Amino acid sequence: MNGNAYAETAIKKYFVKELDVFGIKILGLKNTPDTKMQNAKDILEQWLDNDNDKKPDNILVVNQLVENNCSMTMGKSIRKIDNILDKKLIKEGVSETQVNRMFALASNELEIAYLEEILHMITSCGYAKVYPKIFGEEKGTKIALAMDKARGGFFDKVPKSYSKDAWYTYDDKYCDYSCMITEYFYWSLTSYLGIQKNRFDEISEEWKFNTKEKMKKDLLMIDLLNNEKFKIPKIAPSFN
Repeated sequence: MNGNAYAETAIKKYFVKELDVFGIKILGLKNTPDTKMQNAKDILEQWLDNDNDKKPDNILVVNQLVENNCSMTMGKSIRKIDNILDKKLIKEGVSETQVNRMFALASNELEIAYLEEILHMITSCGYAKVYPKIFGEEKGTKIALAMDKARGGFFDKVPKSYSKDAWYTYDDKYCDYSCMITEYFYWSLTSYLGIQKNRFDEISEEWKFNTKEKMKKDLLMIDLLNNEKFKIPKIAPSFN
């Protein structure tokens, strides 16, 4: 049994439920409600096929996700999922690289979490790899330069304080620079699509440009979001 086949067998031992969107897997623990997995499938499908023509909008991104076995794992709690990903699968010989491509989503989370975590997988495991100089999650890429502007400068680690002009002020010390870019992509796109427009009071300590009008001031990121080459979604996914 080769390494890939062994890893697949080990993963299926725990994640016994599976759905598929264009070859990208949504994996569920046995107690994950089928309805919640279907919700995740619907959101993933809308992010990837935003014009609803039953074909991926950006086939390069989809191929990247499939080829690198990027997946969304689901269970009733993040603690349960993380215990399997970080301990049990590693003990069974699944590589850390493979585990890091398995993104986690608790089935009991609010709808906004489904939008966020699934988009994180698409951008971090897809866009960042297909367009490394544009969306790569490291210093000097186009999105990194846009984020540095939004934060008021380059900060390898969370600064003690942000400038009064910064609109992205995430202060989670466990989120490194690449993680900051993942979050920045999420905040930017979802705000531009109108998803955050009624959430200012909830998110303003971390993100202030919560509407499309405010996002128009983020000129560097808007150029990326509107570049037709990248086929970035133009319509917010909805829960049916």
